[in-house]
Amino acid sequence: MFRIINQYLANVNINTNPEIKSKVDIYLHDREDIEKYCINENFNKYIVDIRMKNFSVDNADMLFRDFITHISYAYSAMHVRYNEGVRVRYRYVTSKEDKSAVYMDIVIS
Repeated sequence: MFRIINQYLANVNINTNPEIKSKVDIYLHDREDIEKYCINENFNKYIVDIRMKNFSVDNADMLFRDFITHISYAYSAMHVRYNEGVRVRYRYVTSKEDKSAVYMDIVIS
């Protein structure tokens, strides 16, 4: 799956988007199951680090699926998950029809 994401990334224009960053911040700020979070920009991608109050892979999965329904562009979105012991990492990309895209590395612990 990581090859498909890499191929997808090669065919879109990755940029940061203040509107998406604002949506992410608002969404995460309003969640009661999140202890703290941090949103960083690094080379045109966002790194979103989320610490849950009660972490489990299932809780992280439910949080992520709800998260992407709030921030995804309508045209296209892809993600892949990596389980890393005490945390879960998602590579996530969403794009518009004009191939402008936002890429995120989301770490939930």
